[in-house]
Amino acid sequence: MSKILSLDFEYEHDYTLIGIHSSLEDYRMAFFLNQSLNLKLERHKEDLDFEIYNCSFSLYDYENISSMTNWSLISNKYVNTEKLENNNDNLFKDESKTSYLIPEKKQVDFFIKIIGQINEKEIHDILLKINNTKKIITSYTINPYNLKSKDFLIF
Repeated sequence: MSKILSLDFEYEHDYTLIGIHSSLEDYRMAFFLNQSLNLKLERHKEDLDFEIYNCSFSLYDYENISSMTNWSLISNKYVNTEKLENNNDNLFKDESKTSYLIPEKKQVDFFIKIIGQINEKEIHDILLKINNTKKIITSYTINPYNLKSKDFLIF
């Protein structure tokens, strides 16, 4: 008689996650966040690609050595425009399809992921600065453990 052992493994999501609502483009969002939070977010060499879903999400990074934190700005939306082959029934020649990094948070335009020790007062101050930034509608913290697609934020 043999026994089968199984090992369950779940990634630890030990970071602060902030959702941002804004109509800004990703590069302008990074620019405004750099100004308001005194960051140096730079475009990552490669986007966050999901070839299976035929989409990629822009990614900006900054490592703050003095506070030992890593900051990432991630777009939540990817709009793919495809040419229609048979457009006899359609007035338009192109079709747009929107994909989301975290589908259960479709209303969120960007995520800020902060890895490192950060206390509640610092988070509160960060949210105040983000919410006072031009062209940002609102921002708030999100508990990653409540997200079904939280593993997409592991990079």
